Amino acid sequence: MKFAGAFGACAVSFILGGLTAHAQAPSPSNAASMRPSLLPALLTVQARPVTETFRAYGAIQPLAITQVSAVEAGVVTRLVLPGERVAAGQVLAVLAGSQAQSLLAQRRSALRAASVQLAADRRKLTTQLATRQTVAADEAAYETAHGELQVALETLTLRAPADGQVVGVDAANGSQVAAGQRILTLQTSQPWLQATYYGADALAIHPGMTGQFQPVSGGAIPVRVKTVSQALGADGGEQVGLFPILAAQREPAAMQSWRIGQWGTVTLRGAIRPMIAVPTRAVILDGAHWWVLVRTPQGDHPRQVMPGPASGWTTYISQGLRPGEQVVVENAYLEFHRGISQRYTPPD
Repeated sequence: MKFAGAFGACAVSFILGGLTAHAQAPSPSNAASMRPSLLPALLTVQARPVTETFRAYGAIQPLAITQVSAVEAGVVTRLVLPGERVAAGQVLAVLAGSQAQSLLAQRRSALRAASVQLAADRRKLTTQLATRQTVAADEAAYETAHGELQVALETLTLRAPADGQVVGVDAANGSQVAAGQRILTLQTSQPWLQATYYGADALAIHPGMTGQFQPVSGGAIPVRVKTVSQALGADGGEQVGLFPILAAQREPAAMQSWRIGQWGTVTLRGAIRPMIAVPTRAVILDGAHWWVLVRTPQGDHPRQVMPGPASGWTTYISQGLRPGEQVVVENAYLEFHRGISQRYTPPD
């Protein structure tokens, strides 16, 4: 969780435990009254409803990539351009050249020979010089030759296997390619947004949560969590898959930012729960723990607390305080460390 505030006369920002939760205060009416220059010496704390938010960096990636390769050798012609959107069955490239023409010539020659043989045996059948079995065999040979010609035509014409977008081209018109050589790469499905969350944030993320993606180029796109991986990555993070909310897909400005390779900040909204609001300057960091000074009839006593989200000059305490308790605000840091100079001995 990220806590931003002013300790003494300086603004200090700490990141505790790798968490990145922030607050969305429902009512900023007290924001001005909590500025350091106007803070009272004591504050009776109250609970407020706070929406937890979780932030991480994310990048838009293709969900599925299809590589289109040459089945036969030939010269590339009629090649589509990078970035072009294509429909299923659309011609992506045609292989020509001497090798392609030689293949087609062989297939057409075989088809003509099978056709001639079939016609001859059908004439002989009328004069009892050929049998029905011979004619049936000729018909099968003709169908085979015809199919092989169609296969050759199809293998020399590269078509899109599905709707998609050309994301990479590995050849050029007029270039010679070998059988099996990659010609181009297609993105054949909608892009998705991948973000990685860590620590307690990862445990709080679940499918169905909503938020927004803010690309570095500007703007904001509403998103929804679709998947959460069940295994941690090598860096200890959990991958979260997000898709744009359908309403945003009809906004041209939003979709212009939904591009492969785009990265930015993913902010997700969590649960709303009551937390104790205190001025940030009343929260003290000491010995890797957070404290506040609580006023009691016996005097001011340090109380260890668990800070939650922060908003402006306010920090929300998730554990350690109860509504109605009084917290020292003015000079809390100095009061907490009163007498430290007498207890501290500099090293020789």
